[in-house]
Amino acid sequence: MTRTFVISLYVLILYPILFLTFNPAVTPIIAGISTLIGLSYCARSAYVQFIRPRPRHPYRLIGHAILSFWLGIVLNLGLALLPSRLHPVWSDALANVTLTLFLFLTALVLARLIDWSSFRQNRLLYLDGFILFGMSFAFGYVLILQNVPEFARTPLELVAMTVYAICFLALLFAFLILYTTGLRDTTRHRLLLQSVALFCVTNLGYYTFLVRDQMEIAVFFLPLYPISLAGLIGYFRDVPPVVTSQRTLSRPYLPYVSLALLLIWISFFEVPGIVYILAITVLFSLFLIRQFFSERRNQQLFQEHEIVELDLARRVKEQTSLLELRKEEYRRLFLDHPEPILQINRTGSLHAMNPAAAERFGQDLPDQLLHQLRQEVASLTSSRKLLLQDGKLTYDTTLIPVPEHDYVYALLSDITETLEQEQWLESLGYHDALTRLPNRRYFEEQLEKQLTQLDIGSLLFIDLDGFKQVNDQYGHDAGDYVLQETANRLRLHLRDDEVAARLGGDEFIVFLVRSKPETIQYTEMLINQLNQPFWFKGTAMSVTPSIGIARYPDDGTTTSLLLIRADEAMYSVKQHEKNAYRFK
Repeated sequence: MTRTFVISLYVLILYPILFLTFNPAVTPIIAGISTLIGLSYCARSAYVQFIRPRPRHPYRLIGHAILSFWLGIVLNLGLALLPSRLHPVWSDALANVTLTLFLFLTALVLARLIDWSSFRQNRLLYLDGFILFGMSFAFGYVLILQNVPEFARTPLELVAMTVYAICFLALLFAFLILYTTGLRDTTRHRLLLQSVALFCVTNLGYYTFLVRDQMEIAVFFLPLYPISLAGLIGYFRDVPPVVTSQRTLSRPYLPYVSLALLLIWISFFEVPGIVYILAITVLFSLFLIRQFFSERRNQQLFQEHEIVELDLARRVKEQTSLLELRKEEYRRLFLDHPEPILQINRTGSLHAMNPAAAERFGQDLPDQLLHQLRQEVASLTSSRKLLLQDGKLTYDTTLIPVPEHDYVYALLSDITETLEQEQWLESLGYHDALTRLPNRRYFEEQLEKQLTQLDIGSLLFIDLDGFKQVNDQYGHDAGDYVLQETANRLRLHLRDDEVAARLGGDEFIVFLVRSKPETIQYTEMLINQLNQPFWFKGTAMSVTPSIGIARYPDDGTTTSLLLIRADEAMYSVKQHEKNAYRFK
């Protein structure tokens, strides 16, 4: 934003001054001084940004080019101020060498940015390249080259100006190719194209009027040089991002626009007849060839488009048939599924049920079951599983919302018998009768299955310090209460996939599916809770825990090995400090 403001201020102040002081003697001096100041600033910036830094900047070449241009302007302005006897003709040719070097180096840098692979991917770019080259040469000849022999004072100056014009045409050609093959329209790439375009317009305008000996008009273009060079510095300051090839003619209109402009120029400017005939013949021939290949390409694209449409129609037909097949499969699944399936509206009313549901429930669902479903489906956004109760019956229920429809499928499976079997298994001895915690047998069996599905975990072996004294002093009823309350505190902060168990006596084990820092956090919180008094019939009793911790899989990959490691760590705590924890 600051750079744009400075440039706008520069233009808004300078050009009104040039117009107000329009004088063949004064205007060139003001334009020259302002241009020299602006170019000196650009030269300093180019040196700081491209020449001085170490390691070398990838676009160091653009820094040398800008310094060469600044040196050429300084030499030209210095020579213009010298008397004629100290200003030989050959000195002007020598000064223009630095300006020519700028054009050559800048053209090389732009050529590095061109995505040449686009030409291999799209052969029409070859023809566009020839057309743009012809346009560039024709423009240059009409505006500048044909007037150079009359303007040059010596053969040396003629050679210098011709080489300069050719290098300028090369720069213009590289810019047009770069623009045609396409740089993505990011802010930075637009800055490059705008800067080079401004330089080409400035240079073309300046030399168009210079070779016609209209210096009072030509100088109006001079102050635009620093603006264009400042844009180049701004673009190349950071290494330009790599531009992925677009494989298409991003600017296909450019050759047509340039042809129209050429016809206008050669119609209003005097050119030799042979040049006029050659320009019209060659360039129109190239355009006819381009149109021929373009038509062939369009025809090929049209055929490919038809093939794609036919393939798309075939795919749509296949997918439609597959969709109808899936609908029939879902219908048969709904009708023939042995378990009840309900279709519930979002309002909670029953819309349909399959034969298995009708056989089980009749025409109406039990009120308790319908009430539970109504609460669940109202805000359901994704499939979920839950248990529903209907009197003594328990249903394992899966709710499946149908996208873009106002109903939900409910799949019910009666698991009452399964739950009763689980309760019966518990009665066989999988739980501790006093604390209602799982016992060692249940813990080992479940953990052995769980370990195969885990990446990390911690096994805590907990022994209560001072429990014997509680039994001896307050009796076994008090001791039983301490064990029950300890079990409650162990369960307090466990997650769904974690388990606590009683080994026997005052020994407990806990398995946590947590990282080491999370295990430490739980253990410290557990120690704090077990340090709180145990109140029994108005009496406060105290015990403290000694906790040993084994990490899975670092300390062991089986339940038995983890128990051994955790037990060893617990005994180490009990012998040295108590009321603490220690990792194996």
